Amino acid sequence: MSCKHDCEKPALFPAVIDNRPGLERIGYRIGDYARYREVMLAALNQAPALRGWTHRGADDPGIALLEGAAEVAEVLTFYQELYANEAYLRTADWSESITDLVALTGYRPAPGVGGEAVFAVAIEGDKPVTVPAGFGFKAPLADADSPAEFESLEVVSAHPALNQFHLYRPRKPATDVNAALSRLELTAVDGVDDMASREAVSFSPGDRLMLVPDTSQWDRGGGSYDAGAPQLRAEIAIVKETEQILNRIIVHLEGALINDYGSAAVRAYKIDRSFRHFGHTAPNTVGEVDANGVYTAVATEFDRYIAQTDSSGDDTVYSTLARQDIPLDAEVDDLAAGTPLICEGTTHFDGQSTPVPFTVVRNIDSIRSDTLTWGGVSGSTTVVALDQRLIANLSIYNEEADIRKLRFHETVSPELTLSAPADWHDGAFPDTRVEFYGTHKQARALAGRDLLLAHDDGRVQQLSVVSGKDDFDSAGRDAVNPWMWPVTLDSAPPFPREDFDERDPRVMVYGNLVPADQGMTQDEAVLGSGDGRRRFQTFKLPKGPLTHFIDASATPAEVPELTVYVDGVRWQRVPVLFGQGPKDRVYVVRHDDEGDSYIQFGDGKTGARLPSGQGNVVALWRVGIAARGRLEADATPSAVGKLKPLDEVFLPGTVVVGGEPESAESARENAPPRMQSLGRMVALADYEVEAAALPGVEKVRARYAAPGSSPQVRVVVLTAGGEPAETQSVQETLNAYNRCRGPARYPVVVVRGLRQYLHIGLTVGFDSARRREDMETAALEALGVTVVDGTDNETGLLALEQRQFGEDLHRSQVIAAVQQVEGVRWVRADAFQPIALGTPPETDPEELPVPPDHLQAKVACPRDRVLTLYRDHLRLAFVGDADAGECDS
Repeated sequence: MSCKHDCEKPALFPAVIDNRPGLERIGYRIGDYARYREVMLAALNQAPALRGWTHRGADDPGIALLEGAAEVAEVLTFYQELYANEAYLRTADWSESITDLVALTGYRPAPGVGGEAVFAVAIEGDKPVTVPAGFGFKAPLADADSPAEFESLEVVSAHPALNQFHLYRPRKPATDVNAALSRLELTAVDGVDDMASREAVSFSPGDRLMLVPDTSQWDRGGGSYDAGAPQLRAEIAIVKETEQILNRIIVHLEGALINDYGSAAVRAYKIDRSFRHFGHTAPNTVGEVDANGVYTAVATEFDRYIAQTDSSGDDTVYSTLARQDIPLDAEVDDLAAGTPLICEGTTHFDGQSTPVPFTVVRNIDSIRSDTLTWGGVSGSTTVVALDQRLIANLSIYNEEADIRKLRFHETVSPELTLSAPADWHDGAFPDTRVEFYGTHKQARALAGRDLLLAHDDGRVQQLSVVSGKDDFDSAGRDAVNPWMWPVTLDSAPPFPREDFDERDPRVMVYGNLVPADQGMTQDEAVLGSGDGRRRFQTFKLPKGPLTHFIDASATPAEVPELTVYVDGVRWQRVPVLFGQGPKDRVYVVRHDDEGDSYIQFGDGKTGARLPSGQGNVVALWRVGIAARGRLEADATPSAVGKLKPLDEVFLPGTVVVGGEPESAESARENAPPRMQSLGRMVALADYEVEAAALPGVEKVRARYAAPGSSPQVRVVVLTAGGEPAETQSVQETLNAYNRCRGPARYPVVVVRGLRQYLHIGLTVGFDSARRREDMETAALEALGVTVVDGTDNETGLLALEQRQFGEDLHRSQVIAAVQQVEGVRWVRADAFQPIALGTPPETDPEELPVPPDHLQAKVACPRDRVLTLYRDHLRLAFVGDADAGECDS
C-alpha cells in the first residue's frame, strides 16, 4: 500500500495548535490569508446551489466580499497569536506584559537606584568651614543626557589647607656627607632647623662655602691627640644655584666635594674675605744688633708660640702678642665682634714634632688697630682678639704655629648645618606610612580624616588617616612653620612610591571630602485628600523618577527616598499590603513602565484606609536615579546651594552603584527562580538570582569553595561600572540576605568579576559579489563584539549573555563563528591571545594597549573573569575571493 495514494492526510485547515515546550515564540494561528481564501473558495466550489457561479475574479462583488472576510480573519488571528505570546513569560515581548506576568508570582522588577559619589570642596580663607548635610551638588557625567544632582550625606568640616595637597613617600635615613657629592641640603642654622631660620639664609651663585671638618680634637675637652685620626682639611665649595622643595633647601655646587666626612652632617659657613697672619711676608733673614752694637743677620722666626703670650725674640724685631691675638695682614674696620672666624693652619706641640694641619672656628672677642713688627716687616694692622686660643684643648701642650701657614676666613653667615641630599625608595609601599608637609595645626586636621588619592592617570583610591591628633607630636617644633609629619593610613597607597615624589608628585590628594548620593529633595507636596469610604486609595507622585537606594537590611533591598504623612502622622512603607492589619498605617510604592511612581494605601483589611480629610496626604521625596561613571570631559561639578567661602567643587572619582530600573528581560529571567525559591536562599542558583536582581549587576556566578578548608559561598559579580565600591555594595546586601533568608551556614564572599579582553586578528576570504561593509557587520555580530561605546551585543560567540565566568575559548570556535557567516569562503587566524590587564586590573578597554600578535590554540579564562572582545582589539582583514563566481558557474 502506498501512503501517497491511500494514507489519510491531515487537514490543512484549521491548522492544529501544537507547540513543544521551550520555544521562544509559539504558533497560535489556524491559518493565514491565503489559506482562508483557499478554503472559502473550495467551499464555494462544492456548494451545489452556487454551481452556476463560476467567475472567481476580484472584480466580482461576491469574491471581493469573500477576500475581505479572509483579510479580517488574517488580522484577527494575527493579533490572537500576538496576544497568545504575550500571555506566556518566555514568549512575551512587551515590557508591560512581562511586568504583569511576573507580578502574578509576587515578583516586582527592581526600581532604578541613585548613584553615590564623593565630592571634594575647596574653601577660601584660612578658617574651617562647615558643609551642612543635604548640601546640593550637580555633576555632568559622561554619556548622561542631563547633569546628575546629588546631596551631601553628613556634616563635613572643610579646612582650606586640605583643599588639594600632596602626600610624600618617607625619606631614607640620612647618609654621610662624602666625596663626589655635588649638592648638599641646608638642614639647620645655628642649630635651629625651622623653615623660617633656614629661608633667612640667602645664597647667590659664586658664594663660597667653607666646610669645616670635626674640630673636637682642638676644642676644650678634646682629650689626648690621636695621630692615627688626623683632622680632615677644610674645603671651600662654590655655590652654583639653590632651590627649595618643601622643607628642603638644596645647594648645588660647582664641581664635587673631595672629603669623606664620615658623618650625616657637616658644619659650614659662607665666607667672604680671607686674611693671612701679619708678618707672613717677612724676609727669610733679619738683622739683629747685639749689646756691643754688632749687626748679625739671623733667620726670621716664623713659628709663633700660640699656647701662651708669644715673644718670639727681640721685641724690636717681633712684637709681643697675647695667645688669643691674631694680627691680620690688612687693616679693616668692618669686622664685627662676636662674628665667627675660621682659622686654619699647621701646628706642632709636645709629642708631635711634625706639623699637623688644623682648622678651628673661634669667635671674635674684640678688634683693635695696632702697629706691629715681625721680622723685617713693620706697619699698621688690625688685631683680632679671639674668645679662646686657637688650640683650646688643654691636653695639648706647648703648641706653636707657622704664621706663613695660617689662614683666617671672614664668615658672613651663621653656622650652617649641611647634610647629604635626601634619597628615597621606589616601588610598592611596604607599609601604610606617608609624609605630610604643613603646620602643626594643618597636620592635626588630618587626624581620622578620609582622603581621596587621585593619580594623574585617572586612577582614584579613597583611604583613611588612622593617626590621631596626639600622634602629631610638636616637641621641638613651633606652631608657625611647616614641617614634615608622618601620617599613618588605614592601608598602603595602591600607587608606587615614586609617584609621591617631592619634586614631581603624580598623586593629588583631596582632604575635604563630602560623601553624597543622588537625588534632589523636592518641596513638600500635597498628594491629595483621603476618603475613608474608598479602598486601596492611590496617588501619583507629581515628579519622578523616585530615588531609591540599596539598604542591605531591607527586603527588597531597594528602599525609596520617600516620607508620607497623613494628617501630620508619618505612615510606614511596606513591601506588600498582604498580611497587614486593618489599622496598620502602611502604604506600598508601585512603579509603571513610564517611570512614574504611585503610593497605594490599604482597604481596611490589609492595611488601614485613609482617613477622610482635605489635602491631608503629604509627601517628601527625592528624584533622580542611575547616575554612574566619570565626569564628562572638560566638565566641572558645581554647588547647587550657597556656601560663601566655597571656592571650587571637584569630583575626582567615579559615581558608583547607580542603576536603571530592572529591564523586562532581566525580570523574565529572575522571576521564575525567585518564585521557586519562595524567597529563601538555599541553592547556589538562589544567590545568583538575588545578586542578578540588584541594580548594576550584569553577570553572576556562584559556587562553593573551601580555601584553607573553610567552606564559603563564592559569588563572582560583574557590575556595569566595574568599581570595587559596587562589589562591596553587593557583598553587604547578600550578607544581609544570607542572615535573614538563607541558612547562614557558610559566609558569602563576593568577588569582583572582570572582563578578560582578547586580542584577535583574522583574515577573512569572502564572496567578492558581496559588499565588504555588510560582511564586516555580519562578522562582528557573529563574534559578539563589544562596540566602542561600550554596548554589548546580545548574541554572538563572545556576547556577554553567551559567556560564563571561567569559560575557556578555543581558536577553532572563533574561526567557526565567522566561517558560518553567509558569504564567507575561508577564515585564517593571525592573532589569538588574552590582553594583560595589569596590576591593579585595568577595566577601561581603551586604556589597554594591543599586544604584538601571538597565536594561541586556546585561551584559558580565570574563574573571576569573562572573555570579552572589544572592537578596537579586533583586527579584521577581508580578502575578496575573485574566483568564487567563476568556480560556482
